[in-house]
Amino acid sequence: MFGKRFTRLCLAILLATSFMAGCSSMASEEDTLRVGVAFPVSGSLAKIGQACTNGIEIAKDIVNERPHAKKIELVKVDIPDVTSAVNEVNRLITMENVKTIVGAYGSPLAMAASEITERNKVILWEVAATDPRLTGRGYRYVFRPNPNASSYGPASIEFLEKVVSPKLGKKPSQLRIALLHEDGDFGHGVSKATRKAAQKAGMPIIGELKYNAKTTNDMTSIILQLKKWNPDVLDVVQYNNDAQLFLKQAKQLGYVPKVIIANGAGQSTDNFGDAFGKDADGVLDTSSAMLLNTHALTPEARQINEEFFKRFQKKFGKKPDLIAKVAFSSAYILFNEVLQKTGTTDPEKVRQQALSLDLPIGSTPVGWGIHFDQNGQNTRAQMTVMQWQNGKLLAVYPEKFALTKPIYIPLPKWNERK
Repeated sequence: MFGKRFTRLCLAILLATSFMAGCSSMASEEDTLRVGVAFPVSGSLAKIGQACTNGIEIAKDIVNERPHAKKIELVKVDIPDVTSAVNEVNRLITMENVKTIVGAYGSPLAMAASEITERNKVILWEVAATDPRLTGRGYRYVFRPNPNASSYGPASIEFLEKVVSPKLGKKPSQLRIALLHEDGDFGHGVSKATRKAAQKAGMPIIGELKYNAKTTNDMTSIILQLKKWNPDVLDVVQYNNDAQLFLKQAKQLGYVPKVIIANGAGQSTDNFGDAFGKDADGVLDTSSAMLLNTHALTPEARQINEEFFKRFQKKFGKKPDLIAKVAFSSAYILFNEVLQKTGTTDPEKVRQQALSLDLPIGSTPVGWGIHFDQNGQNTRAQMTVMQWQNGKLLAVYPEKFALTKPIYIPLPKWNERK
């Protein structure tokens, strides 16, 4: 008799303990929203990957400090290459039980990661990759607030047509454009869109050069070919190290086209301005906005923009660059406008909330509005043209976002820069 009573008592205690543990687990899940963060924080893209991670940290901090907020917990992994992207994203899903992942910067990394997330019905919230295929395959669980590669070309060509052409005293049909790009998904995607937009505007592309950004350590032959072509406009698509290598060797060889217009990435990092100082002045960059006229933003976006810069400087001891601001803006939308509304990282609920967003242009610190199509591409990813001036990357076009007028069109010779 005593044995049976003792057994029943043990079973009752065990059941009660299990129930309490289950309740505790449920409460924990409700209070903390675990989000995967997958970027290349080692290898050739480490500088940019770390900037993305830092921007996302600031978005998390801002949201978590608000009263009654569902706390965001970041689960970070390093994905320096495609193999690690597959392995680490798979580990986030299977071992860490993460249902929403923010990543991945590089287009090859994002393409590889999205295969894993889609197969497992997990959200991939992309912050920077531009390959149009990422949101062009009909996947249900991929969202990209940032512009894709096809947005860069039309924005650059519009600026060349409306601003550069008059300043050079030429008709748009007289502007001779050369394309120089890294030989990857990013370079090919942006250059393809630029070529198409130029053709539509009647602007001649006189030549195209490409190279491997990971292995190229000398651009002498490329620069000599550009000197031979002598284009009015050099449109470049480069990452960090190759962007610096090109400008350094261009100066050594005395090459200066009338206009250099880049497309995000290498010319948008703080490294570029720091490395070249006054020699960076005049270089144009088409992307999401870094420093812009904040009166073009909504009041909330204006306040968040100011808070981002202050917090970033305080936490990391330096000013943010554009890629950190882009990642911050994207993550803030996810954390504040999606996860705080759903109260969960459940992919179906996240997807429905994301698709319901309807925010006008100027609703984010980089100038985007937010409205996703059924493939997860933001259709209001506003583009701006910026220019390096006195060590800062300032918006110069379109007018409503511009902080200043463009300078150095045409670019002066190297020995004539002040």
